[in-house]
Amino acid sequence: MTVKSKTLEMLENHRGEFFSGEKLAETIGVSRNAVWKAIKQLESEGYPIKAVKSKGYSLEESSDKLSLQGMKPYLDQSIDATQINVYDSIDSTNNRAKELAVAGAEHGTVIIANEQTKGRGRYGKVFESPKDTGIYMSLIIRPDELPNIEPSLMTAYSAVIVADVLSHFTGENIGIKWVNDLFLKGKKVCGILTEAVTNLETGKLDWIVVGIGINVSTDSRLFSDQVQSVATALFDDKNVVRNHIAAEIINQFFLQANSMTQQKMMDIYRQKSIVIGHPVSVVSGTTNYDAIAEDILDNGSLVVKRSDGQTRELRFGEVSLKIR
Repeated sequence: MTVKSKTLEMLENHRGEFFSGEKLAETIGVSRNAVWKAIKQLESEGYPIKAVKSKGYSLEESSDKLSLQGMKPYLDQSIDATQINVYDSIDSTNNRAKELAVAGAEHGTVIIANEQTKGRGRYGKVFESPKDTGIYMSLIIRPDELPNIEPSLMTAYSAVIVADVLSHFTGENIGIKWVNDLFLKGKKVCGILTEAVTNLETGKLDWIVVGIGINVSTDSRLFSDQVQSVATALFDDKNVVRNHIAAEIINQFFLQANSMTQQKMMDIYRQKSIVIGHPVSVVSGTTNYDAIAEDILDNGSLVVKRSDGQTRELRFGEVSLKIR
């Protein structure tokens, strides 16, 4: 660990407490000048650090900066923190995760950022990712390491896990809009983008990247006019839970994969669905039609009934859906 990382870890573990430069230097095992440089670097990166003469340095209790040091206290002991990579700003966490996956990154590697400059959703749509207000995260999955989860249902599994975690923190019902969006009170708060690569020799998936973007405390004015009309945030005000939420999603994603059955997962998915029983507009290529969403099958297909009485099973990635 660098001096900066060690300094931040000590301040994160004792938010609101003051430590003199001498105490920090003694604890970390470096010079006071090295600590001073680390403090200045952290301040330049946006960490709210108080510096008071005769008292020393303190990280404000209201700090909401995403960091590995901030997440560590909440990570389950089974999670390898060395595989979590935190960026202040990045073009796309999914892009970086795919680069690492191709290079051989281990199962369980996590990319997380305070900001995405080129965040993406399905069909290449922009996922707006304002700085310091959301959680933008990608997890690298080696399918053989999660044998209980059918790879084609990884998006559904991710939606179930994230919805549960967000419901826990907000106390609100977080609904799932088939196939990959999470909604709060009728507006989108989270999008999930799953990408994978197949080994042509074995016919199996080499790796899967699950991208998760959450509007935690994003002021709607930071979104474009188009997104403002359909998106919202989990909380109205800045808060101190982003590190806790991010850590809990990582915990639950890997812990529950060991015990989750496909039947249980899809039962929860259906229970949380905000689509079943509602009129929808289906967009498939150049074809558009209205229908009623009737059910979601265990294989993840959405069953819709058209106005002419015909029933269709829609697969992931096949269509875009709008609730009417």
